[in-house]
Amino acid sequence: MAKLGKTLSKSSKGNTEEKMMLYYYKAVEYFEKNKNRVYTALTILVVIIAVIFIYFRNQSAKNETAALELSKVKQVYAMDMFQMSINGDSLGTFKGLQYIVDNYGSTESGETAKMMLANSYYNLREFDIAEKYYKDYSGKSDMLQAASYAGVGAVLEAKGDFVNAAKNYEKASTVSKKLYNNDEYLFYAIRSFYFAKDAENIKKVVKTLKTDYPKSKYFSQIQRYYTED
Repeated sequence: MAKLGKTLSKSSKGNTEEKMMLYYYKAVEYFEKNKNRVYTALTILVVIIAVIFIYFRNQSAKNETAALELSKVKQVYAMDMFQMSINGDSLGTFKGLQYIVDNYGSTESGETAKMMLANSYYNLREFDIAEKYYKDYSGKSDMLQAASYAGVGAVLEAKGDFVNAAKNYEKASTVSKKLYNNDEYLFYAIRSFYFAKDAENIKKVVKTLKTDYPKSKYFSQIQRYYTED
């Protein structure tokens, strides 16, 4: 029996080697018949990889440039000098938020600049332009994404569209549970629904505020917009 086992083992090993050789020759035969296609496919693959590498390298460089330009604007922006924040200074010390957004808006630093640009236009009461940039935000920051929805809400509230303003404030409060000011957004939603005379939605948002943020400081302020039945 032992001899038979060894014979079967050798036979099995031989079959495996024969199959491997057969696959090898088939692969060689396929390559010889289709080598032009294979070379073309490999060339395309290399080009795609190179393009992706160059794109991300350029994006990284652009983001660094945008971050540098943004750092020059922040001090002026913090001083509420919004027109200068948008256009830069006359001496050319910094180029301003509009330049950063126009040239580097697709980078993360450019997306941050976009929100600052929207805020600047809002404070200058250029509501349509502010709304455009709030809506255009597409960065990775949950905080700024929520702020973009709230920004749209603020614009609509200023225009007297209280229902849609409230809806945008609500949307801002749902971006991430980790954001510290979600209760503030809910308060703004309550206020907008109050001016829209929408008692049902006021009650709903107040319930959310009580359930999700029971220690919110805004409970003392909602009394002017809502009273318990």
